[in-house]
Amino acid sequence: MIFNKRVYKSRVASLQVKWMRSRLVLLFLIIYSTISSFAQPLRVSDNGHYLIDTEGNPFFWLGDTGWEILHRLSRDEMDEYLADRAAKGFNLVQTVALAEHDGLNLPNANGDVPLSDPVKVIPATTPGSDFNDPEKYDYWDHVEYFITRAGEYGLIVGLLPCWGEYVTPRFREATFTDTILSYNYGHFLGNRYKKMDNIVWILGGDRLPIESRDGIKIWRAMAEGITDGVSGSRSHDGKADWEKTFMTFHCYKSTSTWFHHDSWLDMHMWGSYHEKKDNERAYFVPQQDWNLPDPKPTINSEPCYEDHPVNYKADLSLGIFDDFDARQAGYWSVFAGTCGHTYGCHPVWRCNTDTTDIYFLRKTWREALNDPGSFQMQHLKNLVLSRPSKNRRPDQLVLVKNPYDPTGQLQACRGDDYMMIYIPAGKQVSIYTNWLRTDKVVIWWYNPRTGKSSLVGAFTNKDFMEFDPPGKKGRGNDWVLVIDNAYKKFPPPGEAIYYPPGKNR
Repeated sequence: MIFNKRVYKSRVASLQVKWMRSRLVLLFLIIYSTISSFAQPLRVSDNGHYLIDTEGNPFFWLGDTGWEILHRLSRDEMDEYLADRAAKGFNLVQTVALAEHDGLNLPNANGDVPLSDPVKVIPATTPGSDFNDPEKYDYWDHVEYFITRAGEYGLIVGLLPCWGEYVTPRFREATFTDTILSYNYGHFLGNRYKKMDNIVWILGGDRLPIESRDGIKIWRAMAEGITDGVSGSRSHDGKADWEKTFMTFHCYKSTSTWFHHDSWLDMHMWGSYHEKKDNERAYFVPQQDWNLPDPKPTINSEPCYEDHPVNYKADLSLGIFDDFDARQAGYWSVFAGTCGHTYGCHPVWRCNTDTTDIYFLRKTWREALNDPGSFQMQHLKNLVLSRPSKNRRPDQLVLVKNPYDPTGQLQACRGDDYMMIYIPAGKQVSIYTNWLRTDKVVIWWYNPRTGKSSLVGAFTNKDFMEFDPPGKKGRGNDWVLVIDNAYKKFPPPGEAIYYPPGKNR
């Protein structure tokens, strides 16, 4: 064979190209595998107050409470629920793996229980996951089905590993009695669902972590177990790769009370709950969290639920929360500094199929899906996203006066080029519009019940201006006054998502 130098060089070059391509393909597969296994749906914005999605766009948390879904609903019912909530603009569902109400002993819709040994907290798992074979399809396959289907509907699942009662009990013996049990259970969950990229982990569940002696340690161990399970390690040494998970904690008080400096906690969570109408905690708590050093996003994750008896009174002697109460809590909280809001409807979270329930239910969960507030919550999200989010902050200084009024508390927020003032009871307001550094402003009224805006007009800016909302003064005639820098030419409030210049639409 005659040696041909040109052919030899050509073949060598070809082999080098193939080798480089194979290395690039291998590197891509490694990176893709890592990202797909550990991708988290949310991140914290640079200013520490808000959330962004994986593409860096503002994310307004609009959650719904479906606590008993995993425990009570069939696959078809799960699909029905998810389709409804997605159509109404929700982007997250809060639910719990070990449900509050007899979650260890009462089987789910398929006849399965979560634990084979509740004392040792051993998950009841079976080989395979074929839904048509009851011997293969277990409780945790049902949980995965819900998470998967939620993702297909564009929804994130805020997954509680267990209700707080199992760690800090008020009515039963604790299930998680030490950090080893909680770490191991957390590790099971993290490992089991590590490839799901639409999970936000929410520890807790009503109970304060200090309600038992070792509560804080047990919750921290569970957080570590989840994160180690997701990242593929198992060390239980108080350390973990916290970048692999997005976590928070659900209870009455803000998590800033105990966990503000904990590395596992990405955002604060609390609830204004159900004790009374006009609950000032809806705006007091976010204001406190906003002013913390090294802030984290904060959210009202359990406000008053629509169709829930006030202060749990079954005889309705104190009334029942309606859609106005749900709106009021939402706008108060968001304008006071939260990164979004969670809505709740009493029959829906309970997933009840009848009304013979000790929890004061007046309709089934399916009937309650269409309660008015469930349609109206998306208007809050759309309003906030129609203006620049980066520099939005609570600012009561724009109010010329805000006398004490339990129902009609005015709540204001503003960006560099706009203001929004929530007016719960239709009363006249006076606003320092000169906070906007412009000589011309555009005024709008935004209706929280319909999501429609009406243009008042363009005006020369003054030191302050007075405004009188449409309709009669009184409870439920709530409006948002939107004041824009005229030169920014923002779209009508709530009608289009605002993207920063240069961002892909």
